[in-house]
Amino acid sequence: MVINILVVYQDLKALLPISLIKATGLIHHLLTVCFYFLIIFLYFLRSPARSTSRSRMTNFLAIIATFIPFTLPFLGKPEFNKPEILLIANVIIIISIALSIYALGSLGKNFSIIPQARKLIETGPYRIVRHPLYVSELIGVFGLVLAGLTFLKIAAFLLLTVLQVYRAFQEEKLLAKVFPEYREYSAKTARFIPGII
Repeated sequence: MVINILVVYQDLKALLPISLIKATGLIHHLLTVCFYFLIIFLYFLRSPARSTSRSRMTNFLAIIATFIPFTLPFLGKPEFNKPEILLIANVIIIISIALSIYALGSLGKNFSIIPQARKLIETGPYRIVRHPLYVSELIGVFGLVLAGLTFLKIAAFLLLTVLQVYRAFQEEKLLAKVFPEYREYSAKTARFIPGII
C-alpha cells in the first residue's frame, strides 16, 4: 500500500500536461490504494472462522497466489510500450480493481487469504459467480502483464491462474462441509464465468 501511495504521489506530480494514459494510470493507482486499505481494514475486523483448511500445502499455495502479483514489476521490462496498449491495460486494471472492491465489500468480515469458512455469501457479485474476487484479480493481473509484456510475466500469470483455480476448489470443499446449503448455491451459480464454468 505504501508503494502505491508513493506511486500516486508521483502520478500527481507528473499529471500535467494531462493525458488519458496519465489519468487512467492515476485512477488505477488510487483504486489500488483503496483496495489495499480495504483488505487491511477487513482483515482486522474478520469474524472467527467456523472452519479452516488443515492442509499446509493448500494454505501455502494460497499465500503464494496472494503475493504473485507483487512480483510482476521485477519480472523484466518490456522491449516496447505502445501507448494504446498501456491505455487498454489501465482500463482493464481499473475495471478489475473496481470489481475487486465490490467483491471484497460483499465479503465484508468474511475475508480470508487461506481457505476458511465464516459465512456463506450469496449476495453482490457472489450471486453471479462463486469466486468473483479471484476472477477480478486474474483480470487485473492480465492487465498488468499486458502493460509490460514479458515471458516471465506471462508465466507468472499462468501460474497464478492455476493456483487460483486450485484455491477455489479447496475453498469449495471446505464450504460444502460447513454449509449444507452450499451444494444448492453451487448448483445455480457458476464458478468463474456465468453460463460457462
